[in-house]
Amino acid sequence: MKTINKRKIYFLLISALLIAGGCKKESFVKANLNPTTLYDIQPEDQFLRAAVGSQDDFEYFADVYRAANLWMQYATLSTGNGLNFNNVGSQFNTRYGKIYYGRLGPALVDAIKAIEDMPDAEKNLRLHMKAISQIFLSYYTFYVSDINGSIPYTQAFQARYGGTTTPAYDTQQAIFAKVDEELKTAVATLKGNQAGQISLGGNDPFFGGDATAWAKAANALRLKIAMRLMKVDPGRMKAIALEVLADPIQMTTVNDSWMLKVGPSYANQGNWNPANFAAGKPVLDFLVAKGDPRLEIFYRPNAAGNYVGSFTSPDDAKLPANATLYASLDNLSQLQHRLFTPNYNESDGFGVGTGNGFFPVLTYAEYCFIRADLAARGVTTDVAETWYKNGVYASIQFYSDRAVDAKISNFVAVTMPSIDAYYNMAGIKYDATKATEQIACQAYLDFFRQPLEAWAWWKRTGFPNTTSVLAWSELKANGTVLPLARRAGIDLLSPTNLNYANQQAAIAEMAKNPDFGAGPNDAFGRVWWDKK
Repeated sequence: MKTINKRKIYFLLISALLIAGGCKKESFVKANLNPTTLYDIQPEDQFLRAAVGSQDDFEYFADVYRAANLWMQYATLSTGNGLNFNNVGSQFNTRYGKIYYGRLGPALVDAIKAIEDMPDAEKNLRLHMKAISQIFLSYYTFYVSDINGSIPYTQAFQARYGGTTTPAYDTQQAIFAKVDEELKTAVATLKGNQAGQISLGGNDPFFGGDATAWAKAANALRLKIAMRLMKVDPGRMKAIALEVLADPIQMTTVNDSWMLKVGPSYANQGNWNPANFAAGKPVLDFLVAKGDPRLEIFYRPNAAGNYVGSFTSPDDAKLPANATLYASLDNLSQLQHRLFTPNYNESDGFGVGTGNGFFPVLTYAEYCFIRADLAARGVTTDVAETWYKNGVYASIQFYSDRAVDAKISNFVAVTMPSIDAYYNMAGIKYDATKATEQIACQAYLDFFRQPLEAWAWWKRTGFPNTTSVLAWSELKANGTVLPLARRAGIDLLSPTNLNYANQQAAIAEMAKNPDFGAGPNDAFGRVWWDKK
């Protein structure tokens, strides 16, 4: 796999903090501090810039393929996992750099500010556009805080609009509350009069500017964030859930799924390349045993036409009895190439693939599993079994649709009888005595293209594990059980950095949590919501 050597940048607002070092850096700072630089900003262009920048190949290389995919046992390296594969690498946590230094945060704030600075007549035609931009910014802020804890938000990105160049850090608790309120406000705006509103249209690769679709997504996101409060503030979790579910604007079909839709060349090889990763044995064996229709969507058969998984525990992979298995990657099943890189050339005589790609943010299936989990825990009066079944069916349908759209070789769309047969298998059909376990394990399968979200669900619920319906392997290296990381390490700013004092104050505050860990870089510690 090609590796791009990228330096991670963890600064606290676009580029205003990058004052030291280099003419290019200095000119970038001046541009971002000068409001006249943005006189011709078009908010719809900025939204598209942020959307396209929300996914990049390096995040897939460092955070997905080399980290979460392995931790969550979806895949292994071609030779099996290394003895310390559970450690967080120095390049992990790409999301932090993307929001502050990359395209995402600055672009969305610029879009919102550009609309706010318009004359009232023009501004009022873009109320929905502004609300949609806020939903996306709120989501990504939650996404970054989710594994980092305290981050700058309320004062961030404001330098060129008269704000500070040393933004304070907001606590994770405050961020979750703020983004929830922002999403609530955005939904109310989108439900308002749509007459005459200027649509994002083709500049929105998620929903094409559809205000109702965005309102549904925002409500689903509020439920998702509320679930993070399950252990730290269950009362607030319940209040948000009941408030959201009282709104008739809800996801109802797989077509409501929030995802970035891209063409065949968007994830073009390079660091996107899914080859040379073997299928994780626990997941593959479960799919085979249960006749899961997603098997051929997730994984490829080996050279002999069989489905063979790789041992996820380093000790198992290194056993002499398994040496022949790792003699050639042809012996093992691999990730389904075109599910990740639709233009992948499978060397099957048909050349480069011409299908479309996707990057899920929040699927309808996840929404169903959230509602099922809330019901199973007695938080709502929903019928847990109904929402669990809805989730299973929706996930399989979603992945079948995506496989067809990606033009996976020789794939035939999944039929309803196949899904029915799968659902009625022992261990799949709803069992009230194992409700939260089954829900979590099926959500885990739905997160196949979102292993970082599977990681979050595992932290919240403890599933999958070595005894669950879908049983993981116990991970050992030289006989020692390997723990899994629970947060990102914090890259410390230099004492000469403008925002050093604010970061130190934030770290000191987070360290008051006895579960925070041994220090800022202890990835086996926990953020606020991840309570024991």
